[in-house]
Amino acid sequence: MRNRLNILILFSCVFTGPAVIFAQQGNLHIRNGNKAYANSDYKTAADEYQQALNDKSAELKAKFNIGDAYYRQGQYDQAIEQYQSALALTKDEILTAHAYHNIGNSYLAKKKYEESIKAFKNALKANCKDEDTRYNLAYAEAMANPKKQQQQQQQQKPQQQQSDINKQNAKQILDALENDEKNKNKQKQPVQKKQIEKDW
Repeated sequence: MRNRLNILILFSCVFTGPAVIFAQQGNLHIRNGNKAYANSDYKTAADEYQQALNDKSAELKAKFNIGDAYYRQGQYDQAIEQYQSALALTKDEILTAHAYHNIGNSYLAKKKYEESIKAFKNALKANCKDEDTRYNLAYAEAMANPKKQQQQQQQQKPQQQQSDINKQNAKQILDALENDEKNKNKQKQPVQKKQIEKDW
């Protein structure tokens, strides 16, 4: 009975051992890729992340990180492809928001503003509290509609001028009121009696 148990344990180790080692190798490639990425060696980082794809447990991280490495190299189409692949592997809202945010940045870098706007809106659907995404969305919208932006600026100029005029008028009115108040106060103050010297 004891011998049989040992055989089962050994048999189990033979079949689960490579999977554990394989998973550790996937994470090792991720770590190596992260080191290369931190040192701005994006090509090596992409290669390391690519090797990590062989491990299903590291696949999501690998795809996302490959996208980052491609983005840093200016390979925006490849970056978008990797982020979209990462999206297919997760239902986590934060990771989804990050992937869409990075897709938006990639399209923004390519000056494809409409696609960028769509990606940023998807990121905000997943995480409405992300102020960086909200800022990038506003920027992309401004870049997509420069005429609209110019119109808004032109509308703001008269409003600003009107506001400046209103401020000047208000200051003049306040000054006038203060002067009137001072004049009234002078009139209200009792006139000091002068001593008349009698010439006896």
